[in-house]
Amino acid sequence: MAPFRDFKRRAGFLLILFFTPALGIASEKESATPLPLAAQLVLSKVQPMIAAKEYQRAIETLRVFQAHGGPASDSDEKDPKGYHHAEIEFCLGNCYLMGRQYAAAAEAYQRALARDASHTYAWLNLANAHYESNHHADAGRCFGKAYETSTEKKPEYLYYSAVAYLMAEDYRQSIDEFDQLLTLHPDSIKPGWKEHMVHALLAADQPRRALPFIRELVRIYDGDKQIQWQEILLHQYMQLDMQRDALNLAQTLTRQTPTLAKWWKALAHIQLNAEHYEAALMALTIYSFLTPLSMDERKLLADLNLQLNIPVKAAPLYEACLKEKPDKRMLQQLAVAYRQLGKPETAIAAIDAVDPDSDDVDILLLKGELYYSLEQFERAVEAYKKAARNKGRHVGRAWLMAGYAAWQLNDIAASKDAFTEAAKHRQQIEAANKALKQLAMLSVSDTHPHHPAKHDLIQQP
Repeated sequence: MAPFRDFKRRAGFLLILFFTPALGIASEKESATPLPLAAQLVLSKVQPMIAAKEYQRAIETLRVFQAHGGPASDSDEKDPKGYHHAEIEFCLGNCYLMGRQYAAAAEAYQRALARDASHTYAWLNLANAHYESNHHADAGRCFGKAYETSTEKKPEYLYYSAVAYLMAEDYRQSIDEFDQLLTLHPDSIKPGWKEHMVHALLAADQPRRALPFIRELVRIYDGDKQIQWQEILLHQYMQLDMQRDALNLAQTLTRQTPTLAKWWKALAHIQLNAEHYEAALMALTIYSFLTPLSMDERKLLADLNLQLNIPVKAAPLYEACLKEKPDKRMLQQLAVAYRQLGKPETAIAAIDAVDPDSDDVDILLLKGELYYSLEQFERAVEAYKKAARNKGRHVGRAWLMAGYAAWQLNDIAASKDAFTEAAKHRQQIEAANKALKQLAMLSVSDTHPHHPAKHDLIQQP
């Protein structure tokens, strides 16, 4: 959904521009000075060479003609035969341009414009020479001058100017040219021109101003072009936090073209952002029917199923992902899914199959819980103590649970030691001290039978 990324590649249409008026009609206005007969004759002589693409021969012929006149003067009055007339320089520039000698072409056009600043075609071809040399800002300026000097105000010139400035990343100037185009030629604007105005507005961080044009392009186009602009519009709604508009558009698109996977994917993310998890799960599930999921998408689908208490759907997704790439978090989620399915043994087996000797705290705590639920208290104590040896906020809780598990084994000494460690941590002080008092009461019950039995005193975790 990044509309500007391929613009420079796609803007190559400017390269086809080339303006070469008929002999003797150099611009849309009359020439600054009449074209002398000698200049007319040499131009007639080089025309067949240009037609035959003998550009270098034409250049040499023109340069020889200019050499007869000596150095260029500062006025046409001192050049009565037109050796350096604007039309000679213009034709010379064209030969250089067609021969892909862009720097030399630009110099020739500039000399022509020094003699005749109203030479519209010289401005246009100078713009092309600059464009081909990647001097895009200069090209934009020259296209603008071509519009100013032209008798027939062609909107294309303003458009080329705007696009050249866009290529130069002068977005403010590009937008100014587009604004002038919209003001002076509102009925001449083509859809493709509006596309490039959108690119300029987005690049200038003016997305809200771009929205009406994007919506119009969605209405104008059909097929792949319409899909492209629908995607851009949806992306802008999401970027601008226009959640309701994004949701309405995504729902409309899924209804219009329900077999296009990208709309279901977009809808899923929009619903996720709105914390509508059931709707997100539905959209992502439909998306999975239409296209193979990436690893991240499968993780997300599994997480949503687990969060919405559908572990039977989550477990196989986690398993498939783990086969491709081991991942601690996914392993933990898989074990949780099996625990929710009432399969703690399968949960432990899944952990051991991937990382039986894990030192990860989260995995160890989960294994401790699973062993405790299976009444495998010795293994639970081992897991909790191993977790407690790692620093972190979990340490107090790990010692507390180790104490409960040891108590279940009737290992009173180990239980007291664990509760004593747990009491060193603020969040577990109350529970640990309560357990220690119960253990003390249990010790009294050994000599006073009327006290409660041990199993009645153990606090369940």
